Amino acid sequence: MAPWQQFAPAIFETCEPTVRSWIAHPAETISALAYVAVAFFLWRRFGRVDRTLTVRYLPVTLAVIGTASLLFHASYTAVFQVVDIAAIPLFTGYILAATFVHRRQVEVEVFPRLFWAFVSIGVAVPLVNLTLGFVVVVLQGLMVIWFWGKQWVGCARSDARLGLALLLPGAVLLLLDHVAVGCVTGAAAHLLQPHVAWHLLSATSAVFFYRAERLLERQWSHSLGPGAPQPPPAER
Repeated sequence: MAPWQQFAPAIFETCEPTVRSWIAHPAETISALAYVAVAFFLWRRFGRVDRTLTVRYLPVTLAVIGTASLLFHASYTAVFQVVDIAAIPLFTGYILAATFVHRRQVEVEVFPRLFWAFVSIGVAVPLVNLTLGFVVVVLQGLMVIWFWGKQWVGCARSDARLGLALLLPGAVLLLLDHVAVGCVTGAAAHLLQPHVAWHLLSATSAVFFYRAERLLERQWSHSLGPGAPQPPPAER
């Protein structure tokens, strides 16, 4: 008997059949480790170089998202599904707030307040209503896709396109998974599912979003106070 069975089951179902054990959805749980792996890679690769850029916090948000996803898919409970959904705006909220600065729709000094506004909404809504919270997260994701598909990305265009090329099919697979289309059955049911592909594609896309974001932030000319983003030393 797994400890999760004392909690209410998840509201939004996925393709992978539930196993009555400590890890309810093995494939989805293991694939969620991709977010943690990407977070570690970005920290090791860019942590020192980007120490003066605000984007240096993104690996932390990815690690939180990965941990929340692990807990949800291992338990497949409603309470951790809320945690899983509430963690995503840490990343999408950052990208959206930064996008408004990059597009020169707000000054860079407004960035922290805008970030916390997006995150607060994204975290609070699923705590009140999970379905509405899921809608908010989807809307934030669609806004990221819409904005980053435009021409303003400039020097970051290559990485932005690669990020979108991975995120878009991943989002389609996530949708198919939640409506039970394309589910893998039989012996491979706990090896590969659309949701597994979503984890791998979205986590990998975060690498390119990070690379694009760091290039864009190097152009910020205003200060956010001590430790604010400034052009980092040239990479060796």
